[in-house]
Amino acid sequence: MKNIHCNSLKEATESEKKTRCVEKLLCCDAVTEIEVPNKIMQMSQTQDSEKRALQLRLLNEVSTRLQSLLESENIYQEIVNIIQSKLNYYCIHIWSVNQARTYTLEAQAGAYDNHLKIGHTLSTAQGINGNVIRTRKSYLCNDVSRDPNYTNLSLPILSQSELCVPVMTMMKDGEVVATLSVESDQRDAFNEEDLMTLEAVASQVVVAMTNRRLYGDIRDFNLKLQTAVDEKTLELRKAHERILEQQKMLQKENKVLKTLVNQDTKGSDIIGRSPAILSILTMVDKIAPTMATVLIQGESGTGKELIARRLHFRSDRSEKPYVTVNCGALQESLLESELFGHEKGSFTGAFMQKLGLCETADGGTLFMDEIGEMSLGIQAKLLRFLQEGEFYRIGGKKPIQVNVRVVSATNRELETEVREGRFREDLYYRLNTITLRMPPLRKRREDIATLVDFFLKNSRFGGHAQQIKRIDPKVLEVFGNYEWPGNIRELQNTIERLRILAENNEISMEDVPFNIRVPRAAGSKSEVFETSVEVPLEEVERSHILRALAYHQGNKTKTAHTLGITIKTLYNKLHRYGVVQAAPESALNSLN
Repeated sequence: MKNIHCNSLKEATESEKKTRCVEKLLCCDAVTEIEVPNKIMQMSQTQDSEKRALQLRLLNEVSTRLQSLLESENIYQEIVNIIQSKLNYYCIHIWSVNQARTYTLEAQAGAYDNHLKIGHTLSTAQGINGNVIRTRKSYLCNDVSRDPNYTNLSLPILSQSELCVPVMTMMKDGEVVATLSVESDQRDAFNEEDLMTLEAVASQVVVAMTNRRLYGDIRDFNLKLQTAVDEKTLELRKAHERILEQQKMLQKENKVLKTLVNQDTKGSDIIGRSPAILSILTMVDKIAPTMATVLIQGESGTGKELIARRLHFRSDRSEKPYVTVNCGALQESLLESELFGHEKGSFTGAFMQKLGLCETADGGTLFMDEIGEMSLGIQAKLLRFLQEGEFYRIGGKKPIQVNVRVVSATNRELETEVREGRFREDLYYRLNTITLRMPPLRKRREDIATLVDFFLKNSRFGGHAQQIKRIDPKVLEVFGNYEWPGNIRELQNTIERLRILAENNEISMEDVPFNIRVPRAAGSKSEVFETSVEVPLEEVERSHILRALAYHQGNKTKTAHTLGITIKTLYNKLHRYGVVQAAPESALNSLN
């Protein structure tokens, strides 16, 4: 692997020049012993002055020429040519650093031209260049034969000295993006002035490369911007033509739009036509256009969030943000940050400013679900926000004013929470300007069939192969008798399960879960019977018959049919259990 080698002047070194000068002076009879060192010193000073003048001209030309190379296809080669034209090094190279721990030859001049091709790649683990990349420090070597870092690549090159400097980005801990190296075929060819000159050149190269990158970014941005402007201009022209063509139809379309607004389907995910749900929807549509804060109460799974969405989309804020937050899912500190935001550095981990949800919802609606789970500390800050319409970010000193409508929901009885001191009374009265109580599914059984049909047609699971074509009427009857403690969410999950497990695209009684098909009677001890092996068989039989009778709502004929016994046997058992009196024989015969 080849490392970058230091460049050197092709002229004789300073020491050799001095030696020749001494020899000439010694040959002159008129020169005294005192005059010889004086003249040698004068010649050395002249040579140093000439070298410094060349270095200054090099820096001046590099600084001037680099500004004109922003669009150059090979800026590295242009830089090499400028340096070589002034100082005529034995050889000069620029290598670019890759992310794969390698560096690649980008430009060169001098002795290596016929031996090393542009694009040649070396490992950063080898050579003087590799040392410069790893240490990010310049490297001066005036005798490469004794330097362990030097690598000659087995090429017929007579380098004796090498000087290599890093080209680094302008950040505080800049990374090496390239190296600039010069080599000489003489020993002791470079000194500290050469090192400083080459480092100055490298600094100007970094500036030129940064400007070139920025120039390219600006050029590309301008091209994209011009393309976007042209496309938008064309779109606007076509849109203007369409508007001109449709002006005569505006009045007719306006009437149609008014009709569509009145029949707005936003929030229409609330399925049902039962009196209980229609009463709620009527109330929602009446209060939606107002600014009143609304508290939605109801059991889990009754559709409180759907009501909140309907309140938003039926209001004048429908085009503004609708933001939701679950107050029960976040700890106090996180919830405060989510609601009100925080300033940079306000607490550990606050690396940047964050806008809160109250600020995000400005002009729209903020829906706070499970508000009964909030701590008393957050309740106090929320109360001030509701009363004043302003808040402070965490760590902030300036109040922020917003226009937000707050809709909250909870499955807790907030009146009880207030009495027991877990919820602020003033916040409760501020939230429930209007209270909506969502009815549980057991109080709107008329909607069960409609909901089942909706969930079957809009299932998230099952795929096309599980399109249910028929549902046993007895299944709907069972659903109507079940209490649905999980409400609509439980019904939806049940339908999803049946849709996946049903055979032959049909839902039958056998597919319905046992706990729904045969619900426990209120106050029964069947749970104990099911888990205890010490319960007498007669008690198990009694419990099962009573459950079946409760399931069929006291219909003894259906109960006997379900149990697989005669009506007479059922009456006898019920009489023995003390549930009913013995029926006359004539009545039993007629039932049979």
